Amino acid sequence: MRSRHRAAAIGAALTAVEHDANSRGWDALPALLGLFDATTDRHQPHIAIDVLGVDPAFWWLHEQTVPGMRLPYGVGLKTLTAHLVGPDAPATLARWAGQRRLAGMAFLAEGLDTSDAGRRDAAAHGLCAGPDGVPVRVLTACDVDGRHYQILRVRGAATTRTTILDDPPARVRASVIPACLHRLLAAARP
Repeated sequence: MRSRHRAAAIGAALTAVEHDANSRGWDALPALLGLFDATTDRHQPHIAIDVLGVDPAFWWLHEQTVPGMRLPYGVGLKTLTAHLVGPDAPATLARWAGQRRLAGMAFLAEGLDTSDAGRRDAAAHGLCAGPDGVPVRVLTACDVDGRHYQILRVRGAATTRTTILDDPPARVRASVIPACLHRLLAAARP
C-alpha cells in the first residue's frame, strides 16, 4: 500500500475505532491496538485492527493505595512497553503480529486534560471542566511511515478533533505514548 493511501486508510480505521468506543460509553480500560494492512485489492486499501491482549488487572496499576494518588495510563503503557521490548522480553509481540503486515500501533485511553487548551475546548462544546480537568478519550497512533495520529473526544461532545502529522516534531515523537508506540512497532515488525 502506498504511503498516502495508507495514511487515509489508517485515519478511517482509527475514526471507526473511536466511534465504536464512543458508542460503548465511557469508563473503559485502555487498549493497545495493532493496525494491519489487510488490503486485498490495491484500489481499496483496508486496515484491520487487532487488540493486543493485556490482562485487565495490569491497567488497574494506576489505582494506588495512597489516597488521592493516581498515575496516568501512560505510565502503565511505558511499563508494558519495557516488558514487551526489553532484552529478556517474551516473544509476545512477534507471536501476536505473526505474518501479518503491521502498519502501525495505537493506544486508546481515557484521562483528564488539565491544559488551558483542554478547558477552552470543553467550553467551546458548552461543557464544564471539573477542578481536576476535562475528561477526554484519546486515540493516539504511529505508523510505519513515521506519521502521528490523534483523535480526541471531550466527554459529552458530539464531535472529535483529529490531528495527523506527516512529520511530527521531535517533542511529539519523544512524548511518552508516541515513543512507546514507536518502540512497540519496531519490535513487532519482522
